[in-house]
Amino acid sequence: MGQEKAIPDGIEERHHRLPGPLRRPKLASLVVTGAILLAAIAGFAGGTPNPSHVIDSPAARLEVTTPSILRNGLFYETRIHIVPHRAFDDLVLGVEPSLWRDMTVNSAIPAAEKESFGGGLFRFSFGPAKAGEPIELKFDGQINPPLFGGNRGRIALFDGERPVASLNLATRVLP
Repeated sequence: MGQEKAIPDGIEERHHRLPGPLRRPKLASLVVTGAILLAAIAGFAGGTPNPSHVIDSPAARLEVTTPSILRNGLFYETRIHIVPHRAFDDLVLGVEPSLWRDMTVNSAIPAAEKESFGGGLFRFSFGPAKAGEPIELKFDGQINPPLFGGNRGRIALFDGERPVASLNLATRVLP
């Protein structure tokens, strides 16, 4: 005896077969699926390596690595690498509020000695810094639901109140 497929009660063989025209894929569905896959592979929806933005001034090198494209609700990481070329009395990192509008900063490692707001910037003071000793900072954040389109703003480095370097950044936020 041949082995028969077990079919549940009430289901007949005809229920397994679609009419001929429905079994063949439609060209339009293949084109749409292919276009979505190509857009994703090209990075139009994010998912590409985070770009690094660098400025090298006589006083210090400032490098910020942060996503340029994010999707709403995602967690993200911003890494800031600072190499002082000379000693700093008080290394201060400044962030324009517009860069973090409708974003939640969950953590900052290491924590600043002092946090304040002044000169239109969130200011994170890390105290004295020796020449040539790198400083690595990490901010973890999340995109809040109201944010759509993106943010632009500046991250600046100060020695106390004296400006040392700054970078303009932009983050595009997709739904």
